[in-house]
Amino acid sequence: RQSGSFGLMAAAISTNEQLASLQRDFAPHLELQPPTERVACSLRPRANPTNYSDRKAFDPTGVLSADEATGMAELEALEARGLELCSALYTYRSIARALPTAGGDDENKRAMYLTSFEVLHPHVQRVKELMYYKDDAVAKFCASLALCTGPGSDGLLLALSRVFDVVAVLDSIKDTKACLSNDLSVYKRAFAHCRADVTNADAIFNSNNALQLFLAEKGPLLSALKAAVHRLPGAEESICAMAHLCAEALEGGWCL
Repeated sequence: RQSGSFGLMAAAISTNEQLASLQRDFAPHLELQPPTERVACSLRPRANPTNYSDRKAFDPTGVLSADEATGMAELEALEARGLELCSALYTYRSIARALPTAGGDDENKRAMYLTSFEVLHPHVQRVKELMYYKDDAVAKFCASLALCTGPGSDGLLLALSRVFDVVAVLDSIKDTKACLSNDLSVYKRAFAHCRADVTNADAIFNSNNALQLFLAEKGPLLSALKAAVHRLPGAEESICAMAHLCAEALEGGWCL
């Protein structure tokens, strides 16, 4: 038995020596090398890759109701859409300043106005998406806020906090972009001269007037959200809970 034990020990020592020799031989080749090309990756975590598609399974557990999971999924989609609008607004630069002034005879002016309208139209439509986003944000925020009544609503409160942050950022960026109103003025002038050549002219006219009022108001998203929340019964407790959760995040050093 002793000779067998000594044989196993010798075999183990020999194996360890071989592994050590391999490590010495291949260590220079196993060192991590920096990539020769930049790797594109997103720094935004994907905590919900399934978009709560299993939300119906939460109801019997009492941890998270299906309605809360649905609200969280809608808020996350709303947040993602708002972040895209933040990027679009932040990088927006005046288009109208680069357009030439209409001149010449009436036919030439009309052609130039039509061209200016076609150039500005997609950019103004993008700004109108911010106006439409306000209505969606207010409706979904209030609907989700009404669900924050149980002890398991922390996830929903965090989602509401992130949407609220996006809304505040959108208002701040929008109020600093005077070029939005300038481009809309040029767009409306061009539209007035070529209205007969544009399809859905009445709808565009009405949306232009609504957008002008929207851009003239300071902080329209937060104002609309504040007014809607005030009309929501029992919203004070949910807002206080959301503020308390945000304060804990700041004090604890963890981000939302």
